[in-house]
Amino acid sequence: MGAGTGTPEVTVVVCTRDGAGRLPPTLDHLRAALDEASRAGLPAELVVVDNGSTDGTPAVLAAAAGRDPRLRVVSEPHPGIARARNAGVAAAGAPVLLFTDDDVHVPPHWVRRMAEPLRRGEADLVAGAVALAPHLHRDWLSPALAAAYFAVVPEPPAVGREFAAASIGATRAVLDAVPFDESLGTARYPGAEDTVFRLDVLAAGFRQAAVAGATVEHHPDPGRLDPARLARQATGRGRGEAYLAHHLLGKRPPAAESAAKLAATWALLAARGLRGSLGGVAGRGRSRDASGPAPGARAAVDEEALRLRRRAAFHRELLALRRAPGRPGGR
Repeated sequence: MGAGTGTPEVTVVVCTRDGAGRLPPTLDHLRAALDEASRAGLPAELVVVDNGSTDGTPAVLAAAAGRDPRLRVVSEPHPGIARARNAGVAAAGAPVLLFTDDDVHVPPHWVRRMAEPLRRGEADLVAGAVALAPHLHRDWLSPALAAAYFAVVPEPPAVGREFAAASIGATRAVLDAVPFDESLGTARYPGAEDTVFRLDVLAAGFRQAAVAGATVEHHPDPGRLDPARLARQATGRGRGEAYLAHHLLGKRPPAAESAAKLAATWALLAARGLRGSLGGVAGRGRSRDASGPAPGARAAVDEEALRLRRRAAFHRELLALRRAPGRPGGR
C-alpha cells in the first residue's frame, strides 16, 4: 500500500472504543480508499481516535500505524463519540475532513468522491449513502427501522432526507465554527450527535450537499438485532430527540402536558403487553447462531412498541430537561 506524498488534502477521522475485533477490515477498506485517492493525485491521511478502549484496540492500532505512515492514532480517554470526533478534528491536518465509523466498510473511491464537492467549493457539508451489510438483513427490518437504528441512508442520498455520520464530510471552516456537541453521543443521548451537528451547521449558514455513488456498508454487531437491545436503543434515541426538541427547536410544553402524554404512552405499551420484552423469534425455522433469525424466519419485533418506547422516553426527558440548564456552549 502506498504511503502517499505531500501534505494531506483530506483527513479521514474514525473513532473507536473496544473495536479490536471490528477494526481490521475497516482499516483495510480505508487504506484502499487512501491508495485510490493518492493515485488520483489527492494525498490523504487517516486519524483514528481511541476513545478509552480496554481491549486489544491499542495494539491493533499500533500495528496498523507501523505498517502505514498515513495512519495516526489519537487518544481521547473520556467516553463519548462527539468528544472523540472533536479530538480527531483537532488532530487533523487537512482542509477537508471525512468521518466514518469503526464498523463501516468504504468503497475504494469513497475518499475521492466524498471530498470532491468540498474541495471544489460546491458545498461545506456532505453526506453519502449507507447500506446495511447483506448478512444482517431481516424480514422484519423495515426501511424506517434500518434508518433509525442502523444508520441506513438510501442511495441516492438526498438533502433533507436521512443523514448519518457513518459517511459525512465537512470543510475545516465548518468544523472550526461548529464542533460536535459533546453532551451527545453518550450513554444517555446516543445517536443524536450527527443530527444535531447537521442542524448546527445549517443554522450557521453553511451549505449541504448529498454525494451519490459512494455507498458505504455498515457492519454493526449482530447482537444489535436483539429485541431487548433494540428496546434500549429506542429509549436512548427518544431521549436524544427530546434534547434536540428542547435545546434546538425550543419545545417546552407545560409539565402537565408532557406528563399526560407520558402516561398515555405507557398505557398503550401496557395494553400491548410489551412493557418488558419486544418479542422473540417465531416462524419458519430457528436461529442458527446468536446473530439473529435464520433466513426465512420471522422475528416478532414489534415496530409499534419500539415507537412507543421512543415516545415515552421523549416525554420523560422533556420533563427532566425543564429543570436542566441551557445547552453547553449556547449553540
